[in-house]
Amino acid sequence: MSFLIDRTRPEPARGRTSLRAPAPDSDQARTLLTVAFRPSGMTILLISAVVVVTLVSASSDLTGTFGAIATTWLAIHQVPATIDGVQLGVLPLLPTAVMMWVVARRCASASQLTDSRDATVRLLGAAVAGPLTVTAISLAVVADAAAALPLSSPNTLSALGWVAGIHLVAAVFGVAIAHWQTFELNIPYWASAAVRPAAGAIATLLAAGSIAVLAALLISWTTVGDLLSRGGGFVGVLGLTVLSLLYLPNLVIGAAAVLTGATANIGDVSISVFGNVGGDLPPLPLLGAIPESVGGGLWAVLLIVPAVVGILSGRDCAKRVEVHGADGQDAVLAALTAAFATGITMALLALASGGDLGRFGAVEVTWWAFGLLTFGWLSLFGVVSALVVTWTAHRAAQEVEFDDSDLDDSDLDVPDLGVQSAEVLDDIESEDGDGEDDDVADTAVEETVEEPEPVTEPEPLEEPAAAVADDSGDSDDSDGEEPGEDPSDEEPGTDLPSPPKDTSD
Repeated sequence: MSFLIDRTRPEPARGRTSLRAPAPDSDQARTLLTVAFRPSGMTILLISAVVVVTLVSASSDLTGTFGAIATTWLAIHQVPATIDGVQLGVLPLLPTAVMMWVVARRCASASQLTDSRDATVRLLGAAVAGPLTVTAISLAVVADAAAALPLSSPNTLSALGWVAGIHLVAAVFGVAIAHWQTFELNIPYWASAAVRPAAGAIATLLAAGSIAVLAALLISWTTVGDLLSRGGGFVGVLGLTVLSLLYLPNLVIGAAAVLTGATANIGDVSISVFGNVGGDLPPLPLLGAIPESVGGGLWAVLLIVPAVVGILSGRDCAKRVEVHGADGQDAVLAALTAAFATGITMALLALASGGDLGRFGAVEVTWWAFGLLTFGWLSLFGVVSALVVTWTAHRAAQEVEFDDSDLDDSDLDVPDLGVQSAEVLDDIESEDGDGEDDDVADTAVEETVEEPEPVTEPEPLEEPAAAVADDSGDSDDSDGEEPGEDPSDEEPGTDLPSPPKDTSD
């Protein structure tokens, strides 16, 4: 009872540890709620505004507003909608891509505040739980509106699966970008080196598809204009234009698939670089870019696009692996990883871009063929490019190492005149002493440079008297030299060799 009187708590038993993760504080809870419901709330508000404006522009009452909002929310998540018994499975990818970008950015911003694995798991769970809640409400609204409107409730499991998958992919992408430096340390460097080349290959293929669509629109501009004129006024033309822009990513993915050799089908119409099969098309102005017939032949030259993409991807992989000093095997693994990631991504995009289109039939790209062809092009040319780049880099490194090892100072045929001149100058200074004349020293240095032979020191004189006697014995008539003159009185430096005479005259 003492702990009750003292208002203290007993200490927990030692040796027991709690397996539960600590509960999030108020700031973390606020962040999780923001991640869960802010992107979904913004999307619902934007959908509501578009639906109300569309209904007012069409001079319709607002009876089915909530049902239209719920159906549009499901359509943004690629959930097929059934209207008046006709299933619309081909849904635009542009709103889905924008929503995924918003979710990824929000998760990346919030994940910078997380410092543990449990906090990251909570963040991912919140990013999925919020949209699932909105989806459950939307399904209930659609089921209620089906009594007054020609709407049919979609498959519940399919709807929840599409919503959960899209938001989970976006959330994981955002968290991976925020913590990429940490993830990079836990995976092999050849796998991390393949990330940017794979992203570049995906972007390049989509850019090539966009260029192909733009060129086809310019060529078929007359047909596109005729389809736009069917709108019957400004509002109709604006609606067709907006609808064409929403479906533009779908057509770009189909064009990229055609460039790799796959086939895109719109009902009975088949498009390929080897030949088209004509048929009826929906009256969408964007579809006016599809050529009526392709006879093959030179159109197969477009297959050079994935080959070039593979070469660039392999080059980038080899350069990134080269930073770690790896060999050709790691470069090949990086190139294959980049090709595999690119093929999987393009196959998933092709799968999401297709579906049923009522009486026109199925609109689809052969997604498995698109993925396999993309992997084949990029792996073949990517591996060859990576090996060539690695071999070239290693050969250049060996040549540089060989040149550095063979370079020796003995191979340089440079006379060491400066050292000899310095030694001779020191000898002269030691012989002449403090009274040496600067002109005599300069003359000696110049002579030594011209003739690198060492200068011999003059022999010392034995005795002055003997030297005078020898001189007088050789010649009686001396040149004015007195008998008692001491030779040691001569100026220093007279024993040095005389400077060379000028014989230029």
